[in-house]
Amino acid sequence: MRPVLETFGNAGISEVITYGLIINFGIYFCSLGLYSALNYFPGKERLGEQQPVLRSDVILSLVTVFCNTLVFVFGVFLWKRGFIVLSEGQSVFRIVLEVVFLTLLMDLLMYVFHRSVHFTTYFRKLHQRHHEHESTNLLSLFVLHPVESIGFGLMMLGVLVFFPLSATGISIYLVINSLWGTVGHLNHTVLPQSWLKIARKGCLCTSEFHYLHHQHPGCNFGFYTSIWDRVFKTNYSSLQENNN
Repeated sequence: MRPVLETFGNAGISEVITYGLIINFGIYFCSLGLYSALNYFPGKERLGEQQPVLRSDVILSLVTVFCNTLVFVFGVFLWKRGFIVLSEGQSVFRIVLEVVFLTLLMDLLMYVFHRSVHFTTYFRKLHQRHHEHESTNLLSLFVLHPVESIGFGLMMLGVLVFFPLSATGISIYLVINSLWGTVGHLNHTVLPQSWLKIARKGCLCTSEFHYLHHQHPGCNFGFYTSIWDRVFKTNYSSLQENNN
């Protein structure tokens, strides 16, 4: 990882932008490829009809990639100026702890951000574009208003300003984030029913969990886990019990 950091450290602004575009387009196409591959997953259970892919979806998804690149460039700037400190020489155990810590902290922050977006009039209008996908398709993860894309990115950069973490731990977290987001926006399940029950008991968000959020936008705001939905009674099952 050190050679990569040295490359970024010595790079000019145009080179950093180029690296950012390569990384973010790489994430974008890997997500699309994974989504397409999982469509052929054996034993899958369809949750609903797949959302048609519109030209506007393609355009907005590409805008999201450019927004993520902008966040990346700003992150490199903060690192070069010393606002973000990346720790070095971490043990495998320490890196695992960093990934777990970052995932759980971001899970809470993303829950707060996501729920706020739904219950604040101005931001709800911005987020409505994402919820035009009542079902999902391979681009749904990236169909976001630019304010949302940049907001999520700045939220993570804020965490990195306050908590020095290793570049390896951050990279692993970003891979998990992309995988989780892709699987979460499938319009079918990829786990056997027995595994789904284990995932629910373990408070892990699944394709089914997030699909219910697209069907019922007032519930299931979690991204990685359903912990905060359970704590604040915003999970689908709790709302159904209250309505009954």
